[in-house]
Amino acid sequence: MSDLQLSVVLPCYNEADNLPLLLEGYRQVWPDWPAELVLVNNGSTDNSAAVLARELARPDYAFARVVTVERNRGYGHGIFTGLQAARGRFLAFSHADMQCAPADVFRACELLVGQPNPERVLVKGRRAPRGLGAAVITNGMAVIASGVLSTRLTDINAQPKVFHRSLLPELTCPPSGFQFDLYLLYRAKQSGRSIQTIPVVFGERAHGQSKWAFSLFSRWRTIWATIRYIFQLRLG
Repeated sequence: MSDLQLSVVLPCYNEADNLPLLLEGYRQVWPDWPAELVLVNNGSTDNSAAVLARELARPDYAFARVVTVERNRGYGHGIFTGLQAARGRFLAFSHADMQCAPADVFRACELLVGQPNPERVLVKGRRAPRGLGAAVITNGMAVIASGVLSTRLTDINAQPKVFHRSLLPELTCPPSGFQFDLYLLYRAKQSGRSIQTIPVVFGERAHGQSKWAFSLFSRWRTIWATIRYIFQLRLG
């Protein structure tokens, strides 16, 4: 086990234009305690690999390293690959699309570390109120998941998520898609861990488009896939 306090995992799929901004954003708030940033090049088909090689050659970004997934198998697969490669005592993941503030990760970690028993707590974001459509989807999915799984879940896809690495071996069959957040929270609750939240603001993308909500069809396809997955979890 290394002496790293925290590993921050960011799955990056075709985020070449956002990567320089992302790295600079993390550099500006990087803590003075041991931590690492694990950038998962999640099967990108743009020039992400070249951008990462160029940017990480800079001494300012010595805190970051790359894990490469050759073929994209989904958001969840990318996160889980990064978590398995991480070396920190505490593990975190967030988005690489510039919609989640880097400082939120470290606020969440500080709250977790300050718990009497941080091994038994998961800290996650709780997004500020957004538009009506987004709120209906977010709250509706939480209500369905909470009812079917008989455990209270809120704002399932809000980032960041930070937890002790002792939870990692309990993620025995994680989904490869966007249902990974739901699976993580459900496994945490199943294992008797509590969930605490910090308020966060969900910003706008600097470049590119959403990987799951780029059209009405893609949005509803993801929603229905998640609803099916909720029932699969309930059935074991």
